[in-house]
Amino acid sequence: MRNHFTITISDVYGAKHYSFKQAIRKFAWLWVSVLLVFWIVGGVSLYWMLFEARQIEADHKIALETLQSSVAKTQADYEDLLKEKVLTERELSQKSDQLAFLDQTLQGVEDLIGLKGNAVDSIDYQDRMKRVQLDSLGKRLMLELVPSGAAVKNYKGLTSPYGYRKHPITGVRQLHGGIDYKAEMGEPVLATADGVVQYAAYNKSSGYGNLISIAHSNGFRTRYGHLKSMAVKVGDYVSKGQVIGAVGSSGRSTGPHLHYEVWFLQRRLNPEPFQDWGLANYDSIFEQVKKVPWGSLSQAIDHQIRLVEKQFSPQNASSKVN
Repeated sequence: MRNHFTITISDVYGAKHYSFKQAIRKFAWLWVSVLLVFWIVGGVSLYWMLFEARQIEADHKIALETLQSSVAKTQADYEDLLKEKVLTERELSQKSDQLAFLDQTLQGVEDLIGLKGNAVDSIDYQDRMKRVQLDSLGKRLMLELVPSGAAVKNYKGLTSPYGYRKHPITGVRQLHGGIDYKAEMGEPVLATADGVVQYAAYNKSSGYGNLISIAHSNGFRTRYGHLKSMAVKVGDYVSKGQVIGAVGSSGRSTGPHLHYEVWFLQRRLNPEPFQDWGLANYDSIFEQVKKVPWGSLSQAIDHQIRLVEKQFSPQNASSKVN
């Protein structure tokens, strides 16, 4: 019986005895050991899996938070981009409107100073502005050097035009070599161009009383008669628009007015085209006044403008600095 072992099971009905060989006992212990090993290994594996699962869950949570943060930042950046897009579109619209206004204004200035045609449209804005500035500068310089505009600040029309008429005092038909401005006594008289006072005194022989004569550039001369008073003297340099005297009735005169004359070299010219001359009708005088070599004068003005342009060009300025 050494190779056997007995298991007794007791209950109310009595006891039962079971006899087994020793090998089965060893097998049972082996089986229990194997189960124990599997249970331990399984427990360790389960703990490791739970640990890994928690780690994965933690990593997933971190990744999810990072993703949410990235999505939130991307959304904020997208909203900022939308705002910048709206602002940029608004600025572009404003710039477009400003550019359109600039183009219209530039076209108006070009039309005003006589720059027209398809050739202007093919030039960029910078060159167009430069061309407008130079052309406008040349025309303004011409209008300052050559008599232009009214000789009386506030006048009430012309009482006598240029041409032959019967003299209101002598009754003799003769050339009226200027135009007469109707104005109040003492109204300011203006120089119609830059120049130097050539004569300023009472002139009895001409009948113009207090008379001022101004010599201008390029052979022009203007005369102002019947003055009440004179604000300049011989040798004074005067600028266009400067007050040189006051309307009066000195000399042979029937009432307060200004007698105004325009001369070129030794020839009288009709002052009316010069009085109405300005940027808006710059080319008109070339057709109305034929006794002046306008082409030569324009070339001389253009030459002066080119010299100024060359003087202040970036290349010339940089060479002076160097």
